[in-house]
Amino acid sequence: MSNWLRGIIGVGMVVGFIFFGGCSDDDPTAPDTGSVSGTVTFVGTWPASREVQVSIYQNLSAPYIPMAAPDGFTDPIASGTTTYNYTLEGLEKGTYTAIYVSARDPQNPAATQLIGMYWQFTDSVGVFPTPQGNLPDQAFGPKSVTIDNDNIDLTGLNIVANLNYSP
Repeated sequence: MSNWLRGIIGVGMVVGFIFFGGCSDDDPTAPDTGSVSGTVTFVGTWPASREVQVSIYQNLSAPYIPMAAPDGFTDPIASGTTTYNYTLEGLEKGTYTAIYVSARDPQNPAATQLIGMYWQFTDSVGVFPTPQGNLPDQAFGPKSVTIDNDNIDLTGLNIVANLNYSP
């Protein structure tokens, strides 16, 4: 093999290493997961035998009723709390359809009742009691949030929850 051909191959390999080695979509400083946080303001009377929690869901569509486990949730909130600062951490990047406040019967988790949600009107509940259970406002629905490299930790996602909507 001639020196000229070896030189061309060598230069091609160096250029290839530089080009392919320098191409990456990953930001090594970007965290893999994010968080959402805000304050829940409770109105009404705390139920005697219910656990109240904040939870977050991906991929809900109208009528925004969860049919699977949440993607994140808080520990049960202490009874008698009037405001609660929540943080849901370790959330994968992506769009989350709903952040809910729910009251559940620890003996019968299927009897969970929605009592508040994050939506565009953060000064009101956004949940309406019906004979079939509490439903999110269908005209507006819950407000989705997106966690990405530019918005990794979302704050100020405030919610009003009506404890009287829990049996």
